[in-house]
Amino acid sequence: MPIKVDFLRNHPDCIEACTNWEYTTWGKDYGWTRERVMAGYKSMTRKENTEQAFVALSKNKPVGTVLLIENDHENYKQYRPWLAALYVDPDYRRKGIARKLVTTVKDFAHSRGEDQLFLYTASPNIYSEMGWQIIETFEEDNSQRFLMNTKLAVHCG
Repeated sequence: MPIKVDFLRNHPDCIEACTNWEYTTWGKDYGWTRERVMAGYKSMTRKENTEQAFVALSKNKPVGTVLLIENDHENYKQYRPWLAALYVDPDYRRKGIARKLVTTVKDFAHSRGEDQLFLYTASPNIYSEMGWQIIETFEEDNSQRFLMNTKLAVHCG
């Protein structure tokens, strides 16, 4: 099953699917409206925006998404940029798509001069398997969360 990961801006027809995934998985629990989530995705389709959305496609069908954003947690504003909203359609999980999405964000961040990325999650194992390190644990919504980071390749010159 060939999977292509690309900027969401090159696939505007996928904005609705990405919006639905983020809204139903996280957004409504945070009290966000679907319209707010969609506006965020639309803003990340502008090439000049430092925050970018990516989509994984199988036969031109969206099967996953991930974001590169400036900050994803109010208590950790000193860290940037962040990998956020990693989502893979349940029918396509355990096929390496999450790894492909994460690698795409890491490569893009590195290409623009970043030396590390951050994220937070309740499920650190998937990221640990990809070389991310837990740098702090904290409680949020009566659950343990993990602040993680990964170093990107060193730039020379």
